[in-house]
Amino acid sequence: MKKCIFLVIVTFGFSCYSQHMLPFIQDTTGKYKASIFFTSNGDYASNALGKDIVKCFFYGGYIDQDMKNKSIERLQNINQFGLDMNAELVYRSKRDVSSNENKRFYNYGYIAQAGFHSFSSMVYSQDAFRYAFEGNSLFLGDTADFSGTRFQSLAYSKLGFGIFNRSTNNSIVLNVLSLNQFANGNISTGTIFQNLGNDSINLVYDGQFSYANQAGFSKGFGLSVDLDYRFKTFENDRAMTFQFLAKNIGFMLPKEPLTQYVSDSSFQYTGFDLDQLVQQNVLSTIRLMDTLGIEKTTQKTMLMVPGFIQFSKLVDMQSAKRLQSFYGARMFLSKNYIPYFFIGIHGRVTKKWSTAINASYGGFSQLKWGMYSSFQLARWNVGVASENLFSKTGESFIIQVKCAF
Repeated sequence: MKKCIFLVIVTFGFSCYSQHMLPFIQDTTGKYKASIFFTSNGDYASNALGKDIVKCFFYGGYIDQDMKNKSIERLQNINQFGLDMNAELVYRSKRDVSSNENKRFYNYGYIAQAGFHSFSSMVYSQDAFRYAFEGNSLFLGDTADFSGTRFQSLAYSKLGFGIFNRSTNNSIVLNVLSLNQFANGNISTGTIFQNLGNDSINLVYDGQFSYANQAGFSKGFGLSVDLDYRFKTFENDRAMTFQFLAKNIGFMLPKEPLTQYVSDSSFQYTGFDLDQLVQQNVLSTIRLMDTLGIEKTTQKTMLMVPGFIQFSKLVDMQSAKRLQSFYGARMFLSKNYIPYFFIGIHGRVTKKWSTAINASYGGFSQLKWGMYSSFQLARWNVGVASENLFSKTGESFIIQVKCAF
């Protein structure tokens, strides 16, 4: 039962941040006419839930009491968990959008891209965690409080076309989106009281749960914009390039109304414990929903895409300096996500190998350490990175491949 609860939470509630800790490279060579980028990211993080527990659900294994106790010790009044998986393939051509030198877009090239993104987020109370992993016996004669728990999960595919300035690398891309999965829920007020005899429960709850239940891969369509704006500043005659990045800023419209369950009531039950209630089928599903005051409806709505904005200092691979700093801040358009800050040192070890270390704070967890390495092989550049190397509450893996031709 506990595993089922957790799997439901994973499916409908998580996701972390994006793949952009790998510093963007400011292309100053102009040597090649086109390039292809592939970036993939897998990342989860929490301020409390141990990665040893998460691994058991992803890869199989036994969750013992010691693992639970370590997570319980980290629990705070507000607890977060996030999981992000995405991949993008981007093609850039420096071929002129316009061949007329007097036209506005003469110095612009083309961008075509495709990708898949899955972003989810969850905030949960201490009692919600303990109830899910330690059961109701812990709260006999006491009240479990789930108030403030909320989650969102959204997955979509994208196909985009845009332009970029060959001199500054500023770009704008318009994406067509396909909704693949959506679920959202919250418990504004939610408590469960069970007496010591475990034969009476009292529920107070106010919340909602909605999801897209249409069959098929695509459940709706939408639009989003990716914007990349870069500018230079000078400090002691040293040029530095900064970037304002906005990705996946947009909306989606489900093809059919969302299925929604809404409740705002209290409920008291005596005579059976919960196992008896389920096993003996005392109440049918419909009667049980009526008894609990849960109303099933449909809702037409527009879904906002949880895109992000980021401001950061870029790394110039053509710089003569062996050491360069990079830093920045990131914010996802989700109320479950707190501002994320990062800082690091990039070092050129050889002409073909660069590496860096970094520290970050925010998002869905606290202080994290990461590193990356970048390898330049003729026309190829391969980067591997992690934003979360030593944390007990998360993992991160990022890979980026570029080929110029």
